[in-house]
Amino acid sequence: MMAENTNKTSFIEQYPKIVDRRFHQLRFNMEENKVEAIVISYLPNIRYLTNFSGSSAYLFVTPDEVHFITDDRYEEQIKTELYALPNLHIHITRDVWSYISKSKFLKKIINVGFEADQMAYSDAVEIRNKVRPMKFKPITNLVERFTQPKAPEELEHIKSACDIAEKVYEEMLEFIKPGMTEIDIAIEIAYRTRKMGSEGYPFDIIAVSGPRSALVHGKPSDRKIKKNDIILLDFGAKVNGFGSDISRTFCVGKPTKEQKTLYKLIYDAKQAACDAARPGMNGKLLDGVARKMIDKAGYGANFQHSLGHGIGLVAHEKPIITFRMDDQIVPEDVVLALEPGIYLPDKYGIRVEDNVYITRNGNTMLTNAPSELIAI
Repeated sequence: MMAENTNKTSFIEQYPKIVDRRFHQLRFNMEENKVEAIVISYLPNIRYLTNFSGSSAYLFVTPDEVHFITDDRYEEQIKTELYALPNLHIHITRDVWSYISKSKFLKKIINVGFEADQMAYSDAVEIRNKVRPMKFKPITNLVERFTQPKAPEELEHIKSACDIAEKVYEEMLEFIKPGMTEIDIAIEIAYRTRKMGSEGYPFDIIAVSGPRSALVHGKPSDRKIKKNDIILLDFGAKVNGFGSDISRTFCVGKPTKEQKTLYKLIYDAKQAACDAARPGMNGKLLDGVARKMIDKAGYGANFQHSLGHGIGLVAHEKPIITFRMDDQIVPEDVVLALEPGIYLPDKYGIRVEDNVYITRNGNTMLTNAPSELIAI
């Protein structure tokens, strides 16, 4: 079945201006890679371009047209969800590649670029065999470089997600008591974020305590909170698909001098990186701003993960702010989650993570961690 968008009144006429720019950049990328069309299969990328939030879709972009393909489960949903893109055509089918081989909308297309870092090569080979003489060309970072900068409308969703996460954190400081388990805490965070309007969870909630707080990505366990435990929380919220990502560390009881000192070191390293971030900056250099401070204090070996990452529809987006990569560039209008940490095995771990919006006119903190280690 095929239905073309001849009447756009049912689609979203007013959409972020950045979407048109993304399509312009995609088409320029097509010329650079010498392909006549591109196929996008990664659902977050499709949502960035069309606003579609369902679980099944493909997007074909040619120099003059946009072809959106989904199945009949979403035939009604797309009428009020899709952007009214110029020259948008809608196709409804459950057998995408057979449909394409029989239909005419890509009849004159020979070379098609695909998301090499999202579609397995074996899948691309199998699909190519179904659509011959069409040829598939792998292109890395096909869409993501254009979705890293956020539209003002998208930024507002991220801000709302940040507000929810910070409010939940403040409530958790009043809720957490010795005797409850890490799982109790994670469940309560999940409940409160949803109650405040979060659509779900950008990633699995981390709630670890005592020696388990030294586990960088530790899963909540049935360990009971004890007096003088360090507690590390890492969680976020989602609003209209866009997420937040914060890490908070505090102490149940009186923190030691060492814990206070290390928390201040981590906070200062995080803040220095937030202040230093600029559009066009290499992510490895930004990672080094925080890492050098931690290394100078003698804890470089205890900070083994990357400094941070972009956030948006996906919890961990590019650019990746890491000492392990040389090709990650901070774009203008990106939102970064920066999260230095120190982890002392069998003792405790401390991580502080804030979300910051990067622009040519200066940076805006979307979340603000306490500058000193809180004791509850």
